[in-house]
Amino acid sequence: MRILFNDVIQKAKINSHFSLINETDKLKSPILSEIFRLPIHLNVETGLLYYQYFDIVFDKITPINSIGIGNTDTNNLSLDITHIVNELEIISSITIPISGNGLYFISDRNYNRPYNVKKITVISENMNDIDKTNATYIGRLAAGIGVKIPTSLRKEPGFNSTATSRVTISGQMIPGLGGYNYKTLSLDSRYKIDELAMKEIENGYEYIGKDYPYFIDLTDESYKLPFNKMYATEKNQKAFRFEGGISKYLYSRRWEFEERF
Repeated sequence: MRILFNDVIQKAKINSHFSLINETDKLKSPILSEIFRLPIHLNVETGLLYYQYFDIVFDKITPINSIGIGNTDTNNLSLDITHIVNELEIISSITIPISGNGLYFISDRNYNRPYNVKKITVISENMNDIDKTNATYIGRLAAGIGVKIPTSLRKEPGFNSTATSRVTISGQMIPGLGGYNYKTLSLDSRYKIDELAMKEIENGYEYIGKDYPYFIDLTDESYKLPFNKMYATEKNQKAFRFEGGISKYLYSRRWEFEERF
C-alpha cells in the first residue's frame, strides 16, 4: 500500500481567487462533507463562465509525490505544479483520474522522483466546454510523500453498517433507520516499515494524533481487494506501536483501517 502520513497542505497557505468569502480552510478539514466550492467567474470579454482556480503556496520547497483527494464531483482533477529542477522554476500540468476518496501518485516522470514544489494550482475550467471536466467542489485536498509499505498475502476487507434493525416477536424484520455503510481493512506488514515511513509518521503525528484520516492507495493490493482507494482512520493511531525483532531498521505492524467520510 501507499499511505500519506504527513499532509503538508495542513501548514500551507491557500489563496482563492475571485471569492468573496474565504472558505479555503475547508480543504484542510478531515470532514469530507465540509466542501469548498470553487467560485464562478464571468469573463466579460468572452461572456464565458469559469470555475476559478486556487493556489496552495508552501513557505519552503516541499517534496511531494502524492495527492490526497476526498469528496469531489469530477472524474479528473487538473493541477499546475510549480516546482524546482536544477535551480530552475518549472510548471508541470497534470490531470489526475479520480476513482474515489484516496491517494494518487504524481511523481516527476522525467526524473523518477518527487516534485520539489513551491506551489500547486487547481486550474479553472470553461463551464461552456462540455469536453472539459473539473471539480466544482472539493471536500479535502492533501499532499506529501506517499510512503510505500508492502503488505503480507493475508488481507481482511469488510463491509459494515451502523443501521440498527430489530426483529418483532412474530419474527418480522424491521429495517434499520439512519446509520451509514463503511468499509474496513486489516493488513499486516512484517518488517516492511522502514526509516522513511517512521520519519513521515513522526513529521505528521500532530494531525495523526488528532485522528485525522489517512489517504491510502491500494493498487498493489488490488489483485485481492474489491477496492483500491481508501480514506480511513487506523484503530490505534493515537498510540502507534511497532515491533522491531530484527537487526535492520525495519518494523512490523498490523493495520486496522476503518473508512471515514
